[in-house]
This record gives sequence, structure tokens and C-alpha cells, in this order.
Amino acid sequence: MAQSQKSEEYQALLNRLPGVVSSKVLLDDSGQVTEIHILADMGRGAKQIVRDVQSALLTKYDISVDHKIISIAQVDEGGIQIRHSRLVIGRVDLQIEQGKAQAGVVLIKDGETFEGTAVGGNSVQGRLRVVVEATLTAIHKCIGSDFVFALSDIARVNLAGQYTILLTVLHYAGYGTEYLSGSSIVKDDEYMAAVRATLDAVNRRLSQYF
Repeated sequence: MAQSQKSEEYQALLNRLPGVVSSKVLLDDSGQVTEIHILADMGRGAKQIVRDVQSALLTKYDISVDHKIISIAQVDEGGIQIRHSRLVIGRVDLQIEQGKAQAGVVLIKDGETFEGTAVGGNSVQGRLRVVVEATLTAIHKCIGSDFVFALSDIARVNLAGQYTILLTVLHYAGYGTEYLSGSSIVKDDEYMAAVRATLDAVNRRLSQYF
């Protein structure tokens, strides 16, 4: 069966689910489902729709899909709402002791706090890296999974007279590995900017894990 025909069959099934307005199913070269995008009304919760999608594909086609590859957008009278909330920064701490730097980062989602820590070398680059790694640890606690994101590289650069933190993060997703980029102008503290740059990179993918 051609890939496009498979996608159309899966979509036709999902479009019959309660609350689903339309759907888009993406496959890789081997025919495996890599992404499922659902547009639904506001009549049912996003988590219930995700479970319905999983059950329908498993029952009809014996396909087991991870909830992480299913994204839900819901339509109300005001337009389209993407059903996920973003992480916000609660606290950023950095302690220096001899040749060691230790960072602690607290992130908040829906009133719940998640704290991550990391230790590394006490250098300009090392301090930035431990702050980012502590941020990623807090993110992993929030999503309930480890080794999903990893710092690739980070730099502090001068752009148009403004110091800016630039970084790349590796995302180990079910459909493969991808690089995510993030940036933040240093407005107050460069370590706070490093956390903001990290969130800038990963926030676009977090809806896969909530």
C-alpha cells in the first residue's frame, strides 16, 4: 500500500472519532507513523482525544503509537487553541566553589515546580553549560522522561551591541534526532538568559510530552 494511501486511511479513521474535526498523519519511509496532528472541537479533553487516537489505531490497524507523537489543537469560538502550557522560570541559582560550579534551576508549569541541578567546571563556558544542563534536568522531571534533550553547544556573542546567549539542543525524538536552536538577549543576568534560551529552544517540542 502506498504511503499516501496509508495516511489517508488512518486519517479517515481518526476523523470519525468524537470531537475530531480533521487530522494529519505523517509516515516515514518504512511506513511507520511519526507524527499525528489532530484538530478537534472543545467538547472533549485533549488527553481523552489522545487515548481515543491510540485505541483506534491499535484496534483497527494493530498500530501502537506513543502519545508523545500526537499533538492536539482545539477550536473554540475564538479560534484555535493549542492545548499546552509553557514552562516559566521560577529561580536560577549558581554557586562557585574553587574549580567547581553548581547550578540550580526551578521551572514552573501550571503551579507545579520542577527543580534541576548540575555541576561542572568553573569557567565562563562551564558556568553557562551547567545552568543549561540544570534547566534540562528540570525539564526532564516535568515531562517524566530522561535523555530527551541534551545540550549540544552554547555561546555568548555580541550582536548589534547586545550580548546574546545562543545555543543548540539535541532532541532525541521517536522519529529521529534533531537540533533545536534558542537564543536570548542578556537583559539582566547571563545565566537567566541561558535558561531563557534553553526554553526558547525546547518549548516548541514540549507539547509532545504533556
